[in-house]
Amino acid sequence: MAYDLPLFQLDDHAGPAKVEPIRIFSEETVSAGTGTYRKTTGEFWTERQRQMHSLHYVVSYRASFKPELPEFFISRYSRPGDVVLDPFNGRGTTALQANLMGRTAYGSDVNPMSGRITYPKCNPVSADQIDERLDEIELDPDTPVDGEDDFSMFYHPGTCRELVGLRRHLAENFTDADRFIELVALSRLHGHSPGFFSVYSFPQISVSAANQVKINERRNQAPDYRPIKTRILKKAKRSLADGKIDSIRKASKHNRFELCDARELRFPDACADLIVTSPPFLNKADYILDNWIELWFLGIDEDTVRKAVVQTHSFKKWVQFMTPAIAEMGRVLCSDGVAVVEVGEVMIGGGLVYLDEVIVDIVQDLRSGGCPLTVEEVLIHEQNFTKLANCFKVDNNKKGTNSHRLIVLRK
Repeated sequence: MAYDLPLFQLDDHAGPAKVEPIRIFSEETVSAGTGTYRKTTGEFWTERQRQMHSLHYVVSYRASFKPELPEFFISRYSRPGDVVLDPFNGRGTTALQANLMGRTAYGSDVNPMSGRITYPKCNPVSADQIDERLDEIELDPDTPVDGEDDFSMFYHPGTCRELVGLRRHLAENFTDADRFIELVALSRLHGHSPGFFSVYSFPQISVSAANQVKINERRNQAPDYRPIKTRILKKAKRSLADGKIDSIRKASKHNRFELCDARELRFPDACADLIVTSPPFLNKADYILDNWIELWFLGIDEDTVRKAVVQTHSFKKWVQFMTPAIAEMGRVLCSDGVAVVEVGEVMIGGGLVYLDEVIVDIVQDLRSGGCPLTVEEVLIHEQNFTKLANCFKVDNNKKGTNSHRLIVLRK
């Protein structure tokens, strides 16, 4: 039977005003190597939608965790002014939450799209600044689109010309207002409501041109003209609704983002007080194919990113990748620092494999070679799937990840 237990109190920099009690379902002590660790299953944060700062929801990103996750661990394991690192930065959820809570954020990723998303989220500007900048950007309806890919199945010709014009402007202008406009435009590229630039499409992943043609035929639809400036401004206002622009920018002054592999971090030894991260999913996501329109808009070469990103169906290759990545976390953590690694469970060979147990085994093997990390505890956060997960047809205990499995390592 579950019971309510307020184990940890969030500090006064945390996001939500209301701190809900933690619900513990089970606890046990597990042997690992020559020691033991605690394994706790429960509900550690709410699964209600959009409870955190509005900037967290400015753009969707495949296979990302909710901001409640880093908030929980930042509150528990760090203090204002500390450095919080995410070596698999993704859309910068950990970075933004760290800044919201008065911490400095370090992040790294092999995909340059990650930095392009994270910087404007952590350096927001006002809606008035965005409005003024949009007025200054000339989007000629006669902008030539020769040499561009065919997006006629997604966009009306007028919308496409505006989008190409904005893309060219952003490739040459890098003010904070421009970078925030780029971020918001990225979030409007495709979706299922009139607020997006495209005709009805899938909101979170970029479907292929061929699949979009099928969607159009099935729905008997054709792209209508959708001016992009008004949509950008409307979305920007919603994303900035919770304010705190000045405090976020103040906290982010010493942020650092590196374009690098998690196995070879470009950060000095003992620089981070806390790591909160989630490594690439094993056989569950294609980080390039799912974002091909976004990569085009940002001018990022798909082939270059694909060569750098580790996404594999091979369990052996995933373990081989994670082993040096965990070792690097041990190197960059401060003494007594904590690394929280979020994984899930996967079906391999007809059986369910819990990846937290795999990470524990990796740490034990690394310790024999001198790695300073120890397993302190494993938290298993159980949840009901969101509407978005249901869109992907993810079912409990059948497909995908249905729980957050969090390994807490201490140096």
